[in-house]
Amino acid sequence: MLRSHCAIIFTLLFIVTPSRAGAQDQNVVAQLQEALQAQQALNEKLLERLESVEAGQAALLAKFQSLETSVPDAEKFREERDEMLDDMREEYFSLQERLDNLPTISGYYDFQYFNDDRKDSPGEFRQHVLSIHLSREWDKWRSFSEFEFEFGAKFEGDGGTDLREARGEIKLEQAWGEYIHSDALTLRGGLMLTPGYWNVNHYPNIVLPTRRPLMVRNVFRESFVGLMGYGSKYWDEFGFTYYGYIGNGESGFFAKHDDNEGKAVGSKVTFHLPTKGKLDTLDFGLSMYQESPSNETRNFTWGLDAQIRQGPWEILTEFAMRNAEEDRTGFYLQPSYRFNEKWATFYRYDLLSIQHTGETQEHSVGVNFRPIPDVSLKLEYFHSRLSYDEDASGVAISAAFHF
Repeated sequence: MLRSHCAIIFTLLFIVTPSRAGAQDQNVVAQLQEALQAQQALNEKLLERLESVEAGQAALLAKFQSLETSVPDAEKFREERDEMLDDMREEYFSLQERLDNLPTISGYYDFQYFNDDRKDSPGEFRQHVLSIHLSREWDKWRSFSEFEFEFGAKFEGDGGTDLREARGEIKLEQAWGEYIHSDALTLRGGLMLTPGYWNVNHYPNIVLPTRRPLMVRNVFRESFVGLMGYGSKYWDEFGFTYYGYIGNGESGFFAKHDDNEGKAVGSKVTFHLPTKGKLDTLDFGLSMYQESPSNETRNFTWGLDAQIRQGPWEILTEFAMRNAEEDRTGFYLQPSYRFNEKWATFYRYDLLSIQHTGETQEHSVGVNFRPIPDVSLKLEYFHSRLSYDEDASGVAISAAFHF
């Protein structure tokens, strides 16, 4: 490019310069010489810039070459990456396995306040129960245990046979292990609660009221030690769930021994009936229990229960009758309505009749507020009519926390 510029300029000089130049021609020559000098100066600057650009390109090329030599081989890099990911996966699964081998710990805490208008019955706060649950699963095997600490339990002694101080109660509510063969058959052994809605769902963070129905644990026995089989079977919308069990009778130490060779037996069948889309749940159950304690009349108890749900509405009801040394009859009806996930209200009518003691009828109404799913705040009013004592009214307030 520079050479072409120079050739053009010299050609112009030869064309415009005559052999004999006058003063005017000499001026023209001088102007051309000045233009040539300016062009030469510009060419020198262009050459300097070109050299600078070429030097920069050389430096950039050297940098690229340096980077190329510093980057590891792609195949080797992939191998190292895959080895690192494999180590991370192995460590993760090892940690997960160790966590899975640990028992799951859960439970609930229940705090209450009661006040009624009975004589010599002041309002009182109650540290009701702290319940600790331990559970573990292995494929088709499962275990569960529930420990309860009621009313601020404390036992203190000096190593002798007498206690200096004792209050509250510490007890093992449940402890069992089971094998899950299929949906239709699970076998369980240990200390179990007698199957029934309020026994199975007795946790205060689940049920709406603070106070359970009067008949619960006063007609059917609360728990037993033995064996139980249970399962469910469905055909389209129709199905049933069954429980069958055998265990020690209601002796003073039934968790260790029975008071005779005759065992207690019981069963419960719940039918899940089709509703043609008109109801969410329509369940009816039939229960029975019998045993023959030593030197006592045979105990035979039977009962009916139902659960009906449609949207926010639910109805729970149960009737049971016990024929034994002391006959007992119980009944409750509890409709409830859930406004949303946080607010619900209920009403319940209770009846409990115990031979030689008398009859109790009770009306309860209350509200349940759950600010978060694991916290339940409850307020209820109740009125009791007793055939053997004065009537009474009162309030029950509680807070249940699940963890």
